Amino acid sequence: MTVSGLPLHPLILHATVVLLPLMALLTIVVAVRPTLRDKRIWWVVAGNAVMTGVTWLTKESGQSLQQSLGGQIAKDHGQLGSLLPVFAGVLFLASAAIGLTRRHRALGIAASVVSVLAAVATTVWTVRTGDSGARVVYGR
Repeated sequence: MTVSGLPLHPLILHATVVLLPLMALLTIVVAVRPTLRDKRIWWVVAGNAVMTGVTWLTKESGQSLQQSLGGQIAKDHGQLGSLLPVFAGVLFLASAAIGLTRRHRALGIAASVVSVLAAVATTVWTVRTGDSGARVVYGR
């Protein structure tokens, strides 16, 4: 996977590393602020859906790059990165649950709690994955 001869992975990974934690933060904000929840939840859900796709593309481009480099160069990073789209997908589903349950108090609270947990887990996993990739590129 290349763009003008450059590997796609280093070009797109920055969107994942910056925007996925940002979407996690926005998910937390709408989860804990009822006024924003009613006005902005579907924008957050849409952003999380887009980021799930971007994260999947980042993973696929990373696997392609790893194969072109011999398959063993960034094995640990690849293992962490292969799970990142799952975290992004869970964040998307959790944010959608907020939107779908916002009129039901108990279900809305449960969806908000799950969303906050998903957002924290997604951010932690993004940092771990990004750090392992940086260590591969820039050394330990």
